[in-house]
Amino acid sequence: MGLSGWFEYESGHAWCESAYKYTTNPYIAEFANTVTNLPIIVLPLINALMLKRYTSEVNASILIPNLLMTVNGIASSYYHATINLFGQLVDELSILWIINTFMVVYAPVSKAYPERHKDKIALFRAVVIITALLISGLCFIEPNLNALALMAYSIPAVMLIKYEAKHSGIPDIAGFPRRVFILWGIAVSFWFADRLMCDVWLYLGTPYLHALFHLLSSVAAYSVFVMFSMIDIEARSDSHKFTVAVRYFPDKKGALWSLPYLSIVEKHTTD
Repeated sequence: MGLSGWFEYESGHAWCESAYKYTTNPYIAEFANTVTNLPIIVLPLINALMLKRYTSEVNASILIPNLLMTVNGIASSYYHATINLFGQLVDELSILWIINTFMVVYAPVSKAYPERHKDKIALFRAVVIITALLISGLCFIEPNLNALALMAYSIPAVMLIKYEAKHSGIPDIAGFPRRVFILWGIAVSFWFADRLMCDVWLYLGTPYLHALFHLLSSVAAYSVFVMFSMIDIEARSDSHKFTVAVRYFPDKKGALWSLPYLSIVEKHTTD
């Protein structure tokens, strides 16, 4: 394929909504699938904003996966607006890099990382980055490898989320795996339903399940960001002056449909 082929409109995989392509907006192929990337762009920036004092004074590296998620939302918007192959690959590979960056950034505070190998974190990070680069290169050569790579990461990622929440000793995030798994499970069911049962949704006039996947998966991913940010802040509590708690909007009790966020304040000191 020539370079121009990567950027040709509709050279990538189209979703069920593409049956109505360009009807809502003449410049956007899949309108609902495009605009529902807004939470994927905005939510990690909200998390980064809430952590501003901590990241500026203690650990700026946790901003990286947040910014990569925003990049993923922008890439996904471009992909669904044009349905071109380059957008599809950048969308999928940015997810791969988010997962790898998580491992790199949070290794020092991860309960799953063996304590006896803490002195080898730099080597671990180098291996993860080199592996991500190799997979990225292979995926551009053979785009179908993207789905296989993401599936290969999904099971250990789920296990890691559950393990870290269980062993962190932080009551505020004890329920996060349940929240993430429910939201992600529903989102994935919409993803498969859109791909496998498109004729049904077209008959019903509702080919928007992939858009619902975007909305639910964005909240699930954002919740993971909040959870690991909390773990990082608590793990480094001896080296900074902040205390942190999980809050929810708009429901203070933390209902499934509410958004968690971190409230950071300075520790009270007494003379």
